[in-house]
Amino acid sequence: MTYRFGVFAVVLLMLFAVAAVPAPGAPAVSRAVVLQSSDPTSLDPHNHRETPTGNVNRHLYDPLLFRDPRTPTRFVPILANTWYQITETTFEFTLKPGVRFANGEPFNAEAVKFNLDRVLGRTNEKLPLNAYAFTTVRGAEVVDDLTVRIITKAPDPVLLSRLSTLYMVPPKLTREQGRDGLQKNPAGTGPYILKSFVPNDRLVLEAKPNYHMGKPRIDEVIFRGIAEAATRNAELRAGNADVIVNVPPDSIEEINSSGKAVAKSTPSTRVAIFFLNTLEYPQLKDRRVRQALNHAVDVDSIVKHVMRDYGLRVPTIVAPYFAGFNTTLKPYAYDVDRAKRLLAEAGYPNGFDMEILVPQGRYLLGVEAAQAVAGYLNKVGIRTRLNVVEFGVFARVTQERKIKESMYAAWGNSYFNPLDAYKALVVSGNDAFSWYSNKQVDELWQKAASTGDLRRHADYLRQIEELIYQDPPFIFLFAQKDLYGVSNRLNWEPRQDEIIFMFEAAVK
Repeated sequence: MTYRFGVFAVVLLMLFAVAAVPAPGAPAVSRAVVLQSSDPTSLDPHNHRETPTGNVNRHLYDPLLFRDPRTPTRFVPILANTWYQITETTFEFTLKPGVRFANGEPFNAEAVKFNLDRVLGRTNEKLPLNAYAFTTVRGAEVVDDLTVRIITKAPDPVLLSRLSTLYMVPPKLTREQGRDGLQKNPAGTGPYILKSFVPNDRLVLEAKPNYHMGKPRIDEVIFRGIAEAATRNAELRAGNADVIVNVPPDSIEEINSSGKAVAKSTPSTRVAIFFLNTLEYPQLKDRRVRQALNHAVDVDSIVKHVMRDYGLRVPTIVAPYFAGFNTTLKPYAYDVDRAKRLLAEAGYPNGFDMEILVPQGRYLLGVEAAQAVAGYLNKVGIRTRLNVVEFGVFARVTQERKIKESMYAAWGNSYFNPLDAYKALVVSGNDAFSWYSNKQVDELWQKAASTGDLRRHADYLRQIEELIYQDPPFIFLFAQKDLYGVSNRLNWEPRQDEIIFMFEAAVK
């Protein structure tokens, strides 16, 4: 039986421009400035796992399809014009004609196949960092120049979500120069090209006049990485920025009263947690210890007093608006006596030492939330030490899997489905960010990942959530409510998936 997925037309709003004062007789140059918490760690879109990097790369590269900003469970065509599900394991994509990469290479079915081969480890390069997201894919078959079939090993309920994050790189340049070449010359099919990049200062993107979806109306988009929220806020209120991330809740009033900007919030797919290294530290191998740590922390108080209610308490790492949310689970109760009793039963009546790795400025009030958690842990005898580092250091250390007992992070989920978060965070293995192993979780994940029956898929997800609730790999905290500062010069609404894509902004 052949299934057809309806593909609807979409008109993307064009970019807003902040006009600079031109020289006499020269055309006005429009600019928008985006302040994130860090610089991009790579301009190779297959070799990173961080949202700030993805936001830059989205301007340089395109996927086959993209999530609709207004209805994030739907997709809009980008490099693919149409797509059909031929069998349970095969999708056929018809590609947009006449598209070229910034270096002049044609975008075609062979390019799609090369990109999938690359993330599947079938080129001569080291396996890219995003390869974990495509382990369900068997490969791609070229039908003709503008038709390609993507085949999975088994039914994959989130294949379209995966493909929305696979940004296409040029085959010839990548074969010849690899990730180093892309870092110096990120030649995508996206609406911008790299004009300049000075680390720890700014990255400047220049609009393509011949972009296949229309010329951007902003001539330049400037990304700056500024870890300090106060500095970002000051730049916004001074009129030097158009979008800033991670606005502290106590800064909302001053932004709204500045006359130059407003604060905007949206429910986030990013869930804050304390990772626990259950593989290398004996005290954290005992589930009673990990249950004790969850009972030791008053998360409701942190949400109220630290996050100023810009957080939603969750029982695990799954938000209520994700597929497979288990409605029977309730967050761990704050219970100091029970925490101490569990620690004593596990053989740690006097607690133990624990280092906590925390990135500076990456997450909304991340250091403050980590400090609050550490304070509660100290009360039950866990002697904590916060190691606060710049995000680039954090990204490198975590990608090299060199953490000590724990770390604070907030995991984003652009799929609105915990399947791949489970793969990255709790399935046994060392190819992502899992410091945990549970054979029952592994078996259920395989079932969830290989069924085309969405009801069974959701049921497997709920069973996994029940297991990690009882045998916690983390201290469970909250889903963020993302807070942005937006210039009055810009008509832009934040997305739930955290992607900042200035092609979706518009002049008021």
